Amino acid sequence: MNTIYIKEFTVLAEVKNFWEASERLYMNQSTLSKHIKILENDLGVPLFKRTTRRVELTNYGEAFLPYAQSIARMEFEYSSLLLQMRNIEKGAVTLGTIPSMAQYNITKILNSFLNEYPDSTVKIIEDDANNLMNLLCDKQCELIFTRESKLNFEKNFLNDEKVVRIPYVRDHMVALLPKAHPLANEKELSLRSLKDETFCFIKNPSLMYDLCVDACQSANIIPKIAFTSHRLESIFDMVSAGSYVALLMNWHTAPPEKAVYSPDAPWVSIDITPRIYSQISLCYLKDRKLSSTAQNFVDFFQRKCFESKIES
Repeated sequence: MNTIYIKEFTVLAEVKNFWEASERLYMNQSTLSKHIKILENDLGVPLFKRTTRRVELTNYGEAFLPYAQSIARMEFEYSSLLLQMRNIEKGAVTLGTIPSMAQYNITKILNSFLNEYPDSTVKIIEDDANNLMNLLCDKQCELIFTRESKLNFEKNFLNDEKVVRIPYVRDHMVALLPKAHPLANEKELSLRSLKDETFCFIKNPSLMYDLCVDACQSANIIPKIAFTSHRLESIFDMVSAGSYVALLMNWHTAPPEKAVYSPDAPWVSIDITPRIYSQISLCYLKDRKLSSTAQNFVDFFQRKCFESKIES
């Protein structure tokens, strides 16, 4: 039984229209119809009731659908795994990273690595820190740049039996205020002093959202959250408009090279006190032998960190 035909069956079962299914599958209707007929002959039962414009699943089709979806999903998973293994053999590495790569100079590190190792290939997956560790443990990424709270990092750095952490930068929470805000000239601010403000947070679910909410709860305030976004530029714009305050990390506010926002933007960044830290680290699995490209990147990264004396 052809698994490609099974995948085509699941698409047709979803849209219930040969034209729409063939468009989604990038094939013509007659070929799709022929494949479905072959699949029905292989199974010995009709899967669809055909009408002029739509098709409906028969009882046999309804019974077969969950198995077909499972087969299609398994084929995608093992094909992805085999492709990843082939890519590793060819010198490719899949690296997961937190957003804001430019602000944290991760883009610069990657470009420097590729200049030094021009035959290497790095596939990048950008995701929230809450998901990156799962991608690493599921072996969808060989390396990750991820963020942890200071407490979790210190707990895991020496005691985690699965993951190696190479410290990169330590970050701390800041408040972004419009320049015209009455507190804009302060050198430090407590969260209690912002209890009546309207906040912008990085969108939930995310580790940054969790860190901000936890910090507010520790300060015994309930934040009035009026805007959330995964895009830093949108948060900067909302604060610049004059009615909102944002909670971010101080490296978020560092303008990267060729920044899309101006370092003279109409907002100020003020440290939150007591300090609320997070740690960015390069991580990999202890029990997984790194590919040559991944090992080269780890060695390169450690050398660059030492040369730059980046605070860890």
